[in-house]
Amino acid sequence: MHRRHRNRNIPIELVRALVTIVDTGSFTRAADALDLTQPAVSAQIARLGQLLGGNIFAKGPGNMTLTDRGAMILQSARRLIAINDELLALAGPNAGPHRFMIGFPAWLGHQRHMEIFARCAASAPNEHVGFRCDRTERLIGDLDTGAVDVAYLCSTIDPSRDAVARWTEQLVWVKSPRLKLSPGGSIPLIGWPGTAGDRVGGELLRESGMHFYVSFSAPDYSARLSGVVAGLGVMAVPARVVTAEMEIISTGLPKLPENKSGIFARAGLDFRRYAPLLQTLTEVLMPKPEVGEPGSEDQASAKKQIFIPAEDV
Repeated sequence: MHRRHRNRNIPIELVRALVTIVDTGSFTRAADALDLTQPAVSAQIARLGQLLGGNIFAKGPGNMTLTDRGAMILQSARRLIAINDELLALAGPNAGPHRFMIGFPAWLGHQRHMEIFARCAASAPNEHVGFRCDRTERLIGDLDTGAVDVAYLCSTIDPSRDAVARWTEQLVWVKSPRLKLSPGGSIPLIGWPGTAGDRVGGELLRESGMHFYVSFSAPDYSARLSGVVAGLGVMAVPARVVTAEMEIISTGLPKLPENKSGIFARAGLDFRRYAPLLQTLTEVLMPKPEVGEPGSEDQASAKKQIFIPAEDV
């Protein structure tokens, strides 16, 4: 690599070595998986640390604990590997047919995911459809780069993107019926840094002068919901995910705002070609308002206006 570029580019094999070590659980197994020697893998990790300015793993023979820097690098490393592999799959020498990629958040849950998979496949029998489940901020980046064609975004609405459909959903506080909250006491909060519920809920509690502490945190949304059901704390969630094992907290906590949501398209998407698929996706994802519920007419109107970007009107 030319000297003037060596600190501006990270060789993909270094990133892949890190991900493989974490996934296999050891340098030795990673070396086997990558068809390399263990010293070669160790050298790759050392080089990655040099490029990124710090140790990836904590010091000590055989120590597999990621440093704070290493944990942060790992998240981006997985994304970089995924983009690299997707690029090879789409445009490499053995590339398959183009796939229409749909991105959506993890909080929708198992049953809703299955419904999305089945109905989208049925509505577009002549299209190759793929799916990606990730955090909102990552899906926004995927839209910008064209890695996904459309994405269901929550809480972060950018009007510069073409909207397939827009709507609002109410956020609510939930807890287990077994969890008793003491008036004036500290609130046990369940969340994960950077997520919409954690950000909005924490800000409102601070603004209200209420004391709270993080009782349970996890990057996986289903794990956080399990914490709610287990009675570990309270959590801000979209009203549609509330189950019979949870109860909505109607008093004592600050009122949560409406969650602005929508399905957004990458630049240049051919809306007309994919109209049946986009219609199905909207029907699956847009909440079904009750008859007479405020906003029901607006949502019905929104459905009629989708799939025709401004330049086609």
